[in-house]
Amino acid sequence: MEVDRFEKLVARLERESAADPRLYRLKVAALTLLGFGILALLVGAVGFGLVLIIGLCVAVAFSGGAALLLLLKFGKLILLLAIPLWFLARSAVKALFVRIPAPQGREITSREAPALFAALEDMRRRMKGPRFHHVLVLDDMNAAVVQRPAFGLIGWPRNYLLLGLPLLEGLPAEEALAVVAHEYGHLAGSHGQFSAFIYRLRHTWSAIEDHVDHIHGWLGRLVAPLVSWYAPYFNAYTFVLARADEYHADAASAELVGTANAVHALKRVDVVVPLHQRFMQKTFERIDHEAQPPRDLMHRWAAQAMQATADAQARRWLGDALDRRGHVADTHPTLRARLGALSCEGDALHEPPPPVAGESAARTWLGSLADGLRAEFQARWAEQVSEPWSERFAQAQAQRARLAELRSMTPRSADEQLEMLRLTTRLEPQADERAAFETFNAEHADHALGLFLEGSHRLDKEDRTGLALLDRAMTLDPEATKAACERAHAFLVERKEIEAAKAYAACWQLRDDLETQRDRQLQSLGPQDTLVEHAAAAETIEALRAQLKADMPSFISEVFIARRVIPADPSVLQWVMGVRLTWWGRRRGKQQEIVNRLAAADWPLPLVFFTLDGRLAPLRNKFLALADSRLY
Repeated sequence: MEVDRFEKLVARLERESAADPRLYRLKVAALTLLGFGILALLVGAVGFGLVLIIGLCVAVAFSGGAALLLLLKFGKLILLLAIPLWFLARSAVKALFVRIPAPQGREITSREAPALFAALEDMRRRMKGPRFHHVLVLDDMNAAVVQRPAFGLIGWPRNYLLLGLPLLEGLPAEEALAVVAHEYGHLAGSHGQFSAFIYRLRHTWSAIEDHVDHIHGWLGRLVAPLVSWYAPYFNAYTFVLARADEYHADAASAELVGTANAVHALKRVDVVVPLHQRFMQKTFERIDHEAQPPRDLMHRWAAQAMQATADAQARRWLGDALDRRGHVADTHPTLRARLGALSCEGDALHEPPPPVAGESAARTWLGSLADGLRAEFQARWAEQVSEPWSERFAQAQAQRARLAELRSMTPRSADEQLEMLRLTTRLEPQADERAAFETFNAEHADHALGLFLEGSHRLDKEDRTGLALLDRAMTLDPEATKAACERAHAFLVERKEIEAAKAYAACWQLRDDLETQRDRQLQSLGPQDTLVEHAAAAETIEALRAQLKADMPSFISEVFIARRVIPADPSVLQWVMGVRLTWWGRRRGKQQEIVNRLAAADWPLPLVFFTLDGRLAPLRNKFLALADSRLY
């Protein structure tokens, strides 16, 4: 379902829910039953077909005489029907019991972290919910609760609590518990048992839809249309409940830990997450200067994480989060709406969470285990990034050598000047090269890349005159459109100039649509395509003819060359070579073999090869209508 249709449907359903919540829940319940009916219908219809075929075969076999001869005569046809149905039924049942991968992480026990499990048990008792079967700690800025059915997509669920250690480093225990309690509230049914059931079922249908996307053959053709029709509507109808349930989960969290802690937790997460992003960005900036990744990453983060609210950026990050608009596909309301539901309004909205006086949740809940987990995650991270880190460091060293070489050159060509400027801004980000770029572009007024690089560099220096340069680069070279729009959009969004940013987003989308359509057309060839004269140089055509004569595959009677017009972008050149096989070659089915052999050779032009038979046979007349199209 398209985003616009989904958004309009959700808006209408929200009005329905507000007008009569009880009737709306009845509609959701009916839609849920329909979903189970679809699954039962698919399995039942296939099973009935198998039983019917087997029953007819048995009846005919025992009737004897002419009927038995008829069964033997049509046995192959019956097998052709029965075998696919059998595989279809088996695959359908198997799809219901497909094993969803278990969440991955470092599992911890109550013996390792008694304080954490005591807090979880107290939460479970007070919220009257199910217990956690597994508690996993991850190297991630997140906390989540996951249910994994025991028998694939159905069965008694196993509950997983996922705790991101970097997140726990930046929150005090009471606020971390607020985050966990929000997720746990969905399972505990803080918004009602029916909504909790729907919450889990949304994840189940999401898994079914993802699984169906990977099913091919008979099952895919039968199941995919039904699931593709049903799943978006189920998602839209339950979306309204799911969004309302987020408020209920926040309320349950506030009841457990207090409204102040729940409010502070919501705010602090939106400050700690961008702080961690900046921390990792600065870490990877060291790659140009250090041959090996740092060995103290997790410990350095633990030392910085609790200082999030003391950072000068804290108010800006919180303001960005408060101004963020909700996405139509996101059931989580905006931060502003969630805080408002907890009675945090007015000036209090923009007040960052208070500094943390005590220990982090990582230290409070995990104790000495936190040190061991940091070491584990640090070693794993260093091992994962070690090879690409070393490669990038070596590239940086080579680039530094190249930069020194370019600086020593006199004179330098235009390409060498631009390369020197690019390397300078890449390796020396603090350098201000605006004057040098301006001089270059004054001397090379129509150099799209030079304009793009100057525009990007000016935006990096908070100089908005770079926007006009990016616009000129897009005009000169449409292929630069997406990159230029992304750079301008990021600059404007950071300054909250949303309307101006939307214009670049719309421009990006138009270009992306064109490139998507162009790529699709480049990958498909049909008898309706327009061919024009190849316009290749005479020496190139002679080289093609010489190569064909030197190594002409057998079974070929004619070879043509032309240029195919790509409707989405006529400026794109695609040379095509049409090959007509002899009668004997077509008879023996040598088409693919000939095309593969031609495609494997090294030609003086980038060519697309195909044979002039079957549905592409009409293209031969289009080749013949062009001058100098016949090569052989």
